[in-house]
This record gives sequence, C-alpha cells and structure tokens, in this order.
Amino acid sequence: MINKENLTPWMVQFYEIKEQYQDCILFFRMWDFYEMFDEDANIAHRVLWIAVTSRNKNAINPIPLAGIPYHAKEKYLPQLVKAGYKVAIAEQISDPKAKWIVKREVQRVVSPATLSLEWENYEDVWVIQNLILAISEEKEKFGISFLDLATNKWTTWEFNDFEKLKWELYKLSPKEVILDKSLFNNAEIKDVLTKKYSLNIFFFEASKKSKNVLLNHFWVVNLEWFDLENRELAIKSSALLLEYLKENQKSEFEFLNKISFDSFSWYMDIDESTIKNLDLIYNFSTKSSTVWTLFWVLNKTKTASWTRFLREQIIKPLQDIKEIEKRQNMIEEFLENPILLDKVQWHLKYVSDVDTILNRLALNRALPRDLLNLKRSLQSIVSVLEIIKEIGSEKLNKILELK
Repeated sequence: MINKENLTPWMVQFYEIKEQYQDCILFFRMWDFYEMFDEDANIAHRVLWIAVTSRNKNAINPIPLAGIPYHAKEKYLPQLVKAGYKVAIAEQISDPKAKWIVKREVQRVVSPATLSLEWENYEDVWVIQNLILAISEEKEKFGISFLDLATNKWTTWEFNDFEKLKWELYKLSPKEVILDKSLFNNAEIKDVLTKKYSLNIFFFEASKKSKNVLLNHFWVVNLEWFDLENRELAIKSSALLLEYLKENQKSEFEFLNKISFDSFSWYMDIDESTIKNLDLIYNFSTKSSTVWTLFWVLNKTKTASWTRFLREQIIKPLQDIKEIEKRQNMIEEFLENPILLDKVQWHLKYVSDVDTILNRLALNRALPRDLLNLKRSLQSIVSVLEIIKEIGSEKLNKILELK
C-alpha cells in the first residue's frame, strides 16, 4: 500500500488513477511528457530501452520513473502493445497554466486489438486481421463473440465442448481474447490460449444482465432479428465483448449496429492439423505466417481489406457451388482482359484501409491525413467502377451490380 502522506499532489493523483487501471501501463501526461512510475517504468525500460531515473532520489525508497515525449507516443506505444501490454492514456483535461493541480483522466485504454483505432501510422497495411474475441462458459459449454475492428464484422456462436472451440481459435487467431472473470481459475483455457497459441488474454467482469446490455445497445425489444433470442452463451459473450470495448475505449460504439449468429455451415470445416500440415497460413519451418505459406504464394492483393479477405477464404473455403462459380466468372473476365486488370490494379494501390479510417472518424480520432487518405481512396474506387463500366462486360456488370 502506498503511503500518500509524503507524496506530491500529482503523484497522489497518479496512484489514484493507477488503482483503477492496475492491469495497464499508465501513460501519465506531465506537460510535454508521458511519465511512468514504479513497475510501469521498469517494464518501459525493458521493452522500450529507455532510461529509468527517479524524482525523489534522496528518499529511502525512491520511486522509479521513465518518460517519453508526448510526440513520441507514435513510436513507443506500438512497442508496448505488441509486447502484450495494455496502455491507459491519462491526458490533462484542465488548463495546465492554472495555479491548482491539473486534472487528468484516462481517455482510453490501448490494447493489441485496438491499436489501429489510434491513427494510420499504427496500422500495418498488410495486417492479417484485427480480431478481438470474448469467451463465456457455463456448464462446460462455451459462447464466443468476436469483432473484426477493421471491418466491424461482429459474429457470435456457441460450442458444446472446448475441443471444437480450440480449432476455431486457431483459425481466427485473434489479437486479443477477453475472458469472463469466472474463467480466471480455468487452467486449461489459460494454458491453451497463452502457451499453445501465444494469445493476449485479459479478464473482465461481465454484467449480470447481458441481454439488457445488447437490447439497450441495439435499441430493440428482443434479439430475434439477430437470431440471438434464447442463445444465452452467445448473448453473454457478446455483452462481455461490448462492455469491455465501451469501458476501455470510452465510447458507446454506436456504429456497431449489427451482429450475426453464424455456425459457418457455408464453409468447409478445416481442423487445426490440416491447416498446419498444409502450411495454409503458417509455416513451422520458417516460423512465419507469410513466408512459404499458401497465403504467401497467393497474396498479390493491393489493399489491406482484400488481404484480410484472402486469408479468411483460405482457411474457410466456400462450399456453395453458385458462389464459387460467381467468383470464377469474375476472375475469368479479368484474366481475359489484361488491360482492364492492369488499370484496376493501378488504381487500387492508392486505396487506404477505408474501414479503419471510418472507425477513427466515428470515434472522433481522425486526423487531417485520414480525411485526405479517405478522399483519395474513394476517388480511386470510383475510378475502378467507371473503368469496369467502360469495358462494357455484361458479366462483370451483373456480378458487381453496375448499371
């Protein structure tokens, strides 16, 4: 327990905020710096290779201190998050020139799955996917809910045993897994997630009224429209995910306006062993998710969204013949018209990750460069559609529903 009697007012403020975010590294804004204290400073030293000092060097037990310039957050924040830590960003919210102590509040918590919500420089344009996933359990049955923060595709479903759930976890490869606090003592789940799959896991206490959480969020009287009525585990995991996001991002996420219950019966069921042995998305020889995999061979995509789409299709191949033929017809049209293909590819290389830009806009975190990139992306997309129209291919126009 920290003795606050010998601390300065702003250090008392630090510990009061830190107490609320004990599982996070706290970026405590001090004028032009983000400062970290105690174990946070030691972690920053190990991960970021920055010096550790102290503001009370003459004290019996000096408090370790490490700091970074606020404008260097773009450099250091991803390093901490990619090392598996959550970072709570406490900003100054009152006038720093005022005579009284500056008030500070945590504006948001940045975690592995939410890093791309900061700004574009934090994005890896070839990022495979940006999934955050929540797991709930009751009587050895499981519900999972996962959200791709790059596309806002939100899906949930249920499992009767943990073995089947493990297969899906390997295919999904989430950036971050949220477990209900009731699973804290479940050693099997924690071992599979951390030791076998090396996933970042965090615990969160879910609301006891999970259904009400979703009803209030979607502004509905029941969940039949989403095919979730009476699916208690799916509801519980989805509410867990939503509450975790709202709590940590300090936002209502109103743009998340739909969720689907999906058993993925449209797709071929490929187990973990098959994915591994065929080197579909990971090669154990090169220890890489890209080099010498089927994904690496096929990935000639020009945009981040289609990179994610390609990976998903490799591990979840379609079984619907009509949909397969539809894709084949589109590919055939482009292969038979190399000029069209070249023009389309040229324009696509100027398309940014539009989905994540729109998310930052919705969260009021967009910067001027986001708007410029969005403008350029939309212009390129319009150009692509106009080129396809000019070619006059009935098959392509029908597939893309162009008139």
